[in-house]
Amino acid sequence: MAEQQQNRREVLEQARKAATGKRLEQAADLLEELLTREPADIDALDMLGFVRFFQGRFEDSRTACEKALAHSPDHAYAHKGLGLNLARLGQLEAGIVHLKRAMELRPTWSDPPHDLAVVLFEHGRTAEALAILDARIEQHPQLADKLSTLRAQLARATAAK
Repeated sequence: MAEQQQNRREVLEQARKAATGKRLEQAADLLEELLTREPADIDALDMLGFVRFFQGRFEDSRTACEKALAHSPDHAYAHKGLGLNLARLGQLEAGIVHLKRAMELRPTWSDPPHDLAVVLFEHGRTAEALAILDARIEQHPQLADKLSTLRAQLARATAAK
């Protein structure tokens, strides 16, 4: 068992290095092989969802996120990933639900409100995007550093129109 856990960690680390090195197909191959042995491995499913998203394979990424949520329904990262995929697949409102769920699950994590604001902005809902950022910064001032830059960019883009 300890050897299997060590192998799992090694595979995940190799996949992470491949993904960050832009060798996305290599990362996906490693993760899919691991998932044949351990289909409920949340870390592998998360990373596979990430890799497939950045490959533009949104359906495959969505599937990985859904599998992660089947095993761990309150997994914020999988909700965030599913929300982004659904938005890319034209299911904006369903995507928003999952991005907001990620925000509920991890209130001090800056990624979900950032991603939600970008998605809303991309769909012409700038006022809503700004309101999301303002509310999150007010509720969690420690996020101001990470979210204020995006807020300023969206406000400038709106003023330029």
